[in-house]
Amino acid sequence: MSSSGLQPLARRIFDGLYLSYDRVLLAATLMQDRYWKSWILRRACLREKMDVLDVGCGTGVLEESMDCYSVSVVGLDLTEQMIRLAQLKNVECLRNLALGDAERLPFKDSAFDAVFSCYVVKYCRPELLVSEIMRVLRPAGRFVIYDFTRPRGLSAPFLAFYTYGVLRGMGLVLSRVKAGQALTFEALPTVIRERRWDDSFALTMEVAGFLGVGKKRLSGGAVTAFWGEKP
Repeated sequence: MSSSGLQPLARRIFDGLYLSYDRVLLAATLMQDRYWKSWILRRACLREKMDVLDVGCGTGVLEESMDCYSVSVVGLDLTEQMIRLAQLKNVECLRNLALGDAERLPFKDSAFDAVFSCYVVKYCRPELLVSEIMRVLRPAGRFVIYDFTRPRGLSAPFLAFYTYGVLRGMGLVLSRVKAGQALTFEALPTVIRERRWDDSFALTMEVAGFLGVGKKRLSGGAVTAFWGEKP
């Protein structure tokens, strides 16, 4: 979701995945994606009538969990087909959808009370993503993000086996029948291994000016979440 060298790969992955994105997301995360999304929504402490931005909204999966908060959401994604599917869902809180780049957000300064991002930062230059999110947040606005990270800790052996073994194996099998889905399972392990975005992300947020920066590994470290508040 960026103008960096990984943007072409991200575009290829999601252009070929949009029709089956929701199903693949659940399969690739072993059904954990909904838990992670519920967690970041709670972390953000949403209140009624907030203006919210979802960077990398995909097909609107996060927004389907946000209607109960009575907020107004703008979704941004790099892939036009994803946005079209999100529109078809008619999610009540989803006010608007935009096609755009996470490193150059097409919104005015101080436009949102909260910003979320799921599965985007590994394709970005983190300092540009964080700078843009700081720019579009209002004072006291909250930013919460998560993405896949390299296996580590007590769960590392299982996560490594799943990430570098099972996902790759699924990609090989799918390459014979569903090339669009296969690319996701083939490419994702390499991106996770090589993109060490989480090593310095807290510092990147602090340098950009965020206060109360926090970090938490979810599901044994399959993904890592960060959060902070604009002064």
